[in-house]
Amino acid sequence: MASATGLIDYVAESPSPYHCVEATLQRLEATGFDELDERSDWGVLAVGTKAFVRRSGTVLAFVVGQDAPARAGFRMVGAHTDSPNLRLKPAAEYESEGYRQCGVEVYGGILPYTWFDRDLGLSGRVTVRTDAGLESRLVRIDRPLARVTSLAIHLNRKVRTDGFKPNSQKELPPILGLHGEGPGALERLVTGALDIEFEQVLAWDLMLHDLQAPCLGGLDEEFVFAPRMDNQYSCYLALEALLAAEVGEATAVVALYDHEEVGSSSATGAAGALLENTLRRIEAGHETKAPGGFERAVASSFQISADMAHGVHPNYADRHDGNHKPRVNGGPVVKLNTQQRYATDGETAARFKNACHELEVPVQEFINRTDLACGSTIGPISSARLGIRTVDIGCAQLSMHSIRELAGAGDVSPTTQVFARLLGS
Repeated sequence: MASATGLIDYVAESPSPYHCVEATLQRLEATGFDELDERSDWGVLAVGTKAFVRRSGTVLAFVVGQDAPARAGFRMVGAHTDSPNLRLKPAAEYESEGYRQCGVEVYGGILPYTWFDRDLGLSGRVTVRTDAGLESRLVRIDRPLARVTSLAIHLNRKVRTDGFKPNSQKELPPILGLHGEGPGALERLVTGALDIEFEQVLAWDLMLHDLQAPCLGGLDEEFVFAPRMDNQYSCYLALEALLAAEVGEATAVVALYDHEEVGSSSATGAAGALLENTLRRIEAGHETKAPGGFERAVASSFQISADMAHGVHPNYADRHDGNHKPRVNGGPVVKLNTQQRYATDGETAARFKNACHELEVPVQEFINRTDLACGSTIGPISSARLGIRTVDIGCAQLSMHSIRELAGAGDVSPTTQVFARLLGS
């Protein structure tokens, strides 16, 4: 079953969404899952078949249930592989005042100040030309390569009174080094890491990542200190739950999407057609048939949308509604919002809470203060697209969208047990 140390290993292997998918696939393949090509005929899907589909930074994994989906439906957990960060522009490298720098774009809702004065590595994927055609290759450079450097207080004394509001174009580009012999140093670094020629690189999806390793923290090691726990924490729980779940009547599905942090509107995001197409193929290929097809399967399905939840912060407790203050290591959190920023309703909340009750797992609730705007996640997006009943849940964390976040070590195992119970139901 999932553990906090297992989570730490998973996050450490996943500096980018593409690496997160790779870490997921390694665990799936080690436990008997086979990859399916979207372009191929899948044939008949026998009961107990374990398979996955991957595309870019997204992976969908499933275990075929005992009964036809038209009767039993699907049991699903969704999460997302991406996290807010700084991403390299296509022509990234430039020189200024004798320094080499690289242009970056802000991906998602980062807390900018947390990216300053950190040792940053480089990761992502590079699409290259080979004799066999185009290939996408993972790259990861784990050395102090870049640094977004702050301005000394002596030159910016008003920051204490006016706040820190860095300009994304001018003040977020990191320093890579000092003036060198002409342009192309960054490209040479990447091609050297991949052992390819400079001319082979056609395009890249590269990002900066924090080099400090994930770890247990706190007086009793009750916390996990790590980057990207929004939302690789939930990805890990969903994956481990699928590996632990019994083969039930319904087909169990885990969907780990890319692009949630920028709205999910992509070919591999929750608003895209990838999951629906996959579910339709599972329904059509199941060895047991029942009338009603995909539409009937949807009506019998249930989904957990798993993203992190806002734990109450001891220094900012007034930012929470007085009766809804989730605590780290207090159990999974059901997230509700009457404006449907979360997909939870009374029925889906009750179903999740009942599973927690059966396993004697404590459960909490979160609802925003009425005078504060509420965030959102994949739950309303996928629920609206598919028409599947959905509950939005998460584990409580602090420092959400920081380069380094805090979550509970004690929430990992019990929440995974609840996921596994619902996937196998």
